[in-house]
Amino acid sequence: MAKNKIQVSLPEYFSISHYKKMGSLEHLDEVDKVIQTITAMTEYTSEDVMTWKLDDMMKVFKGIENILGNVEEAFYPVFTFDGVQYGFQPLSKMSVGEYADLERRLKDPIANLEEICSILYRRITKENFHDFPWKVKSYIRHLQGKPEQLFKLYDVEEYDSELRDLRADIFKELPIEYALGALRFFLHFNLVLRADILTSSTQTEETKMALMLVEMALNELQLETITDISLSSETLTYLKSLQSPEIEE
Repeated sequence: MAKNKIQVSLPEYFSISHYKKMGSLEHLDEVDKVIQTITAMTEYTSEDVMTWKLDDMMKVFKGIENILGNVEEAFYPVFTFDGVQYGFQPLSKMSVGEYADLERRLKDPIANLEEICSILYRRITKENFHDFPWKVKSYIRHLQGKPEQLFKLYDVEEYDSELRDLRADIFKELPIEYALGALRFFLHFNLVLRADILTSSTQTEETKMALMLVEMALNELQLETITDISLSSETLTYLKSLQSPEIEE
């Protein structure tokens, strides 16, 4: 009797939207982690996955593991995504309004991740990248070079809340390593400043508390807890014992 095959289209990369759909896995047992991971990365619901055979579920999960294994958190000051060139806005160039908007969103960094990126990155209006190479993937490319060098080579458009919201919608599909790498760079820079600010008697308590937010956000944004979802050897052995011998691994 012919078996129904599971048809699954996996994405090329792990995006912000996938990251947010996956959510926290810490409270789940290992099999539920697999199910939640599959539902975040495919069009299937958890109810759908519950009807699959175990070996079909594990084959899909292994494909997703390969995607997650390629995630490398790094900071890219300049990248081109969907045909648009974006540049990171350093803290030294931010207006008070920009920083205030960013600070509010840092109170819940995971929920606001694409909005945070839309503040940190804006369309480049002027650049001089002739001597710097690009690293190209099918869905995105980024400029290679040290941040302190690249920051001097471009200007971005003026901050605008309507354009920010439009970018946020686009950035839902941004590869997660670009988002977390940029935020970690920004938060680290703030933490360096914090040592000076918290020892200054001229700073208000409100300012001190605002900068403490970045440390809290940094603790929340742990990519390893999302991508490290490998099953224990005991669970794999158990699942393998339940797999149908009629399906090749």
